[in-house]
Amino acid sequence: MKKFTMALLATALISVNAFAAPSEEVIAQYNQAADGDENAVEVVFETLQRAIENQGADPLSLVYLGSTETLKGRDAFMPWNKMKYTEQGLATISKGLDLLQSETVPLQEQAIRQGLPESLLAQAIAAATFTSLPDMFNHFERGYDIYLDLLADEQFQQQHYDATSWIYLYAIRAALRAEQPEQAQLWLKVMEQKNSQHPLTLQAQAIIEKAA
Repeated sequence: MKKFTMALLATALISVNAFAAPSEEVIAQYNQAADGDENAVEVVFETLQRAIENQGADPLSLVYLGSTETLKGRDAFMPWNKMKYTEQGLATISKGLDLLQSETVPLQEQAIRQGLPESLLAQAIAAATFTSLPDMFNHFERGYDIYLDLLADEQFQQQHYDATSWIYLYAIRAALRAEQPEQAQLWLKVMEQKNSQHPLTLQAQAIIEKAA
């Protein structure tokens, strides 16, 4: 009976992981798309859209879907398509963030994606997307504010540095773009305290030195 019960639990866990969206595989494809792989953009967009239609919307999937749609805007040839896809993507990300505000699942009980609880990753992707867009889309300040709140969160600070280092790096880039070098230096000090020889810490140091 004990073996049977454990088998049922294992099956249940496998089922939950199988239907959880987005999967690590989809996120890996998204990362390729964000790095410039135009072929991956449509694949990720369709996969996320289909998952939301079949399983319902969750904050992280909506944020990734919206961010992917901004990548469609990045890659579009016609200016009106660039505007359309980007604005639609921003609206979808906002829906994800709104849904995130209404959720009450404790951080300890959230699924882990890319080494982080889903809610933290959703905020990081939203911030990275908002602060990467041209000023004409008027979302930079919102993204920068997310960084300020997220990186000050004690639960975020307790996460493994390998999972958060890229977020610090992107936040530093945003701080420099916001002409706030002091904030960039504060975040760099945190990175150095966590791991002074980490590749992204060294990259952040180089970015700040270049901007000085």
